Amino acid sequence: MLALASDVENLTMVMEEIQKLESMLEEEKERAGSTVSGKQLEISSKIKKIMTSTDVMECLNRLEVEGEPVWGLSVSERDLVAYARQMVNKC
Repeated sequence: MLALASDVENLTMVMEEIQKLESMLEEEKERAGSTVSGKQLEISSKIKKIMTSTDVMECLNRLEVEGEPVWGLSVSERDLVAYARQMVNKC
């Protein structure tokens, strides 16, 4: 199975958003110290909601075969798919 360019583009956009949210989460953790703030919970739940959405899951499933990235992806795209799967599994 070959990768669809639209799936790669969609996953790239989603993961860019996730990286921004993760950055915001890290900043919030540093600001709040050892306490868990409402903002941290909000950002974490937003990450989980995005990564477990039907659209993202379907896109990711089309970009993987038996847990491995499909043919036709560049090294950076394969890394992106692997990172996205890690994020989904973490949720």
